[in-house]
This record gives sequence, C-alpha cells and structure tokens, in this order.
Amino acid sequence: MSKSPKKDFNYKEGSRIAPFFHLNSFMRTTLKLAGFFAFASLLIAVSMVSYDYIKTRGAFPPKTYIYTVDVSSLTKGEAERKLKKIPLAELYAPCVSFEAEGKYYSFPPDEAGVYLLIKETVGNAFSMTHQDNYIDELKERISVGAVYAPLILGIDEDQLEKVLEKFAKKIETEPKDAGIVFYEDTGGYHIEPEIPGRKIDIDKTIKRFKASLYQEGGATPVKINYSYPAIKELELRASPPIHKLSAYTTYYGSHDSPNRIHNIKLIASWIDGTLLMPGKEFSVAEILGDVGPEQGFKEAFVIVGGELIPLLGGGACQIATTLYNAVALADLEILQRKNHSFYFNIYPLGRDAGVYPGQVDFKFKNDSGHPLLIKTVATKRKLSFRIYGTPSGKKVRFSGASILGKDGSGKYVPMTLKKVIDLDVPFRTLVTRKVYDKNWRL
Repeated sequence: MSKSPKKDFNYKEGSRIAPFFHLNSFMRTTLKLAGFFAFASLLIAVSMVSYDYIKTRGAFPPKTYIYTVDVSSLTKGEAERKLKKIPLAELYAPCVSFEAEGKYYSFPPDEAGVYLLIKETVGNAFSMTHQDNYIDELKERISVGAVYAPLILGIDEDQLEKVLEKFAKKIETEPKDAGIVFYEDTGGYHIEPEIPGRKIDIDKTIKRFKASLYQEGGATPVKINYSYPAIKELELRASPPIHKLSAYTTYYGSHDSPNRIHNIKLIASWIDGTLLMPGKEFSVAEILGDVGPEQGFKEAFVIVGGELIPLLGGGACQIATTLYNAVALADLEILQRKNHSFYFNIYPLGRDAGVYPGQVDFKFKNDSGHPLLIKTVATKRKLSFRIYGTPSGKKVRFSGASILGKDGSGKYVPMTLKKVIDLDVPFRTLVTRKVYDKNWRL
C-alpha cells in the first residue's frame, strides 16, 4: 500500500504569514518616525515659545504698531526714541482744522497746542500686548494678529487759545443796528439791515476740540455766541421815519466865541442820524459823556453858581435848548428839563434848557409808538434840529411867556422883561403848550 506524500505545512504556512511580519515591521518604523517628528516638533515649538517668551518680556511682540509706527521687537525705550524722531504732523495729522460759518482755519497740530505723550503712549501699547498669563497673551496674539495701539495726546490750552484768538479777529463783530439813510432834500431813503454780533466762546471750542481729538478727518466746529442789536430792519420798514414831525432853529449870539461854535458843531455831529425806537429815552448829558479834551471839546463859557466860567464843553446848552423845542413841537414826553438861571436873548423866553453832565440834563422819551430819526445841521451861524417819524396829525402851539419877578417882599408878581432886567431880580416864566389832534381847529 503506497503512502501519500507528506504535506509541507510549514512551507505553506510560512509563505502565508511572511507578509504580516513585513507589515508589522513597517508600522513599527513609521511609528518611530512619527514619534521622532512629533518630539522634534514639540521640541521646536517649546523652543520657539521659550524664545518668544524670553524675547517679548522686555520688548514688543511681532506685528505691534503704535498708530502706524511699527515697534515690533523694540523695547519701550527704543520705541520712545523712535516716536520722538517722527514729527507730529507726520505721526498724527498734517493739520488740525476749525470751521466757523462755512470758513475753515487750519494749523499744524503742534502750533495748535497738540503734543504726543510719548511715555504714556508707549506704556499703553506695552500693556495692550502683555498680560500676566503668558499663555493667554499668546493665544490672544495668535487670534488677533496685528495690534494697533492708539496715540495718547495732550493739549496745551494756552497755546490753543492763542491760535483761536488769531482767527477770532476775522470772525468776531460787534452788533450793529439797522439804519436808515435819509435824503432830506429829495425825501429818498434806504434801510440798511442789522448785523448780529459774533464772539467766539473759547472755552467751549476747546472742549469741542478735545472731544474730537481722536476723530480722523473733519473740522472742529467753533462755538460762536451771537448778540442781536436793538434796532431791526423789519421795524424800520414797517414805519420808516421819513415824515417831518417838527423842526426848530436857534442862532448864535454876536458874543459867541469860535470855541463855543466848535463845541456845538461837535455835539450836533454826534446826534445827527440818531434813531430812537419806541419807548427808548434820549439824554443829552449821556451824549456828552465825561467832558474832556480827548473828546475834542474846547473851553467856552458855562453857567456855574450863577457866574459865567470858561469850561470845556461850553455851548452844550444851545444843543439842549434847540432840541427841547423840536421835541416839544413833536409832542414827545419830556422827562427832564431845567431853565437857565440867566436870560439869553438868543433863546425863546421860557423855552430854554440847561445841560451839564452830573449837574443838569435834558431828557425825553419816544412815546410816539414808532421809530424816530433826529437830523441836525450846525453852521457858523445857526443850529437846527429836525425830527422825523410817522405822522400823527397832531399840531403843537406855544403861548407867549408870562413873567413873574420877585418884588421887595419876596413874592413873585407879574412884571415885564425890561423891568426884571432893570431891577436885576430873580424871575420865573410861564409858557403853555397846546396840542391839537388830527381834527384840530384853531
């Protein structure tokens, strides 16, 4: 009986498991290599982190900017020195601007009092890029990327105020009343509008500038305070004072000196063209002010204590007297008037008015309800006042003067002017004024 040949199991099995042993060997090699690279990577990462840690503890990390200035890897001292070298006009802005009523005024920032707080700026940037926990700091740096720290600026308010005052002169104005230019010879006129007063509010403008200091572009609006004049164009147009209400003229005496005539012309020029609005008062003493040579006054006779004494401003009484008669004929309210203690034949008896600042005044009020215009003419011979307003139809008439002279018993009794002068006694005058309405009849 023949035997079957033996099967070579070892060979066959061996031939089946050989690839498995090859694969296992490859995996072990791969794992070793992976472990090596992982360890190497970790080692590199640790090294890089360690290097970064050491490098950035005393310096700025990469991609750090103060505004637009790269300060990466610089120490605080180095960053400060770098910022110092850069002009503020390049670092911050070439100019700062202010806007007022549509006009712009620009200045270099340092001229406007702006300066860089270098230590504070660098210190703030350092705080932004450094934390107590380095790992948290590193995570934030990786997530954020570049860091841009702001400039920290200061303002020299005294310097800024000087800059604002420079262009304030171009903006500021005093309020100007509306006016009327009236041509008496033709009756033509034109009305000039009022101009509001403007004044820069320095303190509020500085506050606005501070608030906008870190805003790029644009101009800081200048704070302007407005003041409005008393006389408005609309009021004049509603009732233009172009109708003559009254007029009165006095003439100079043969004794009048050139100085007295000079003073009269000077004061008349100040009154000419005066607009007096409804309810407003007019005082001759206020027009004269503090009588002095700086105003252009010259010496002429003035009544003081019953005597004629040469003083600056002599002749003002003729202004008061002439104006009083024009005002009375226009039926305006007289607030204050006093006769002279002397008789002057150049004035209508009982209708004179004295004036000298601090002693006596002629004052009246515009109670007409409409604007008034006072016109004057002073020549080498005479003085005239004319009052223009809105016609009321009223007429005014003066009576003649009644004279009461002081007799020997001390009583005032009727006398003639000649007797009063001859006796040289104190006297009083009585003048009545009658006002007729528009339906008046004489």
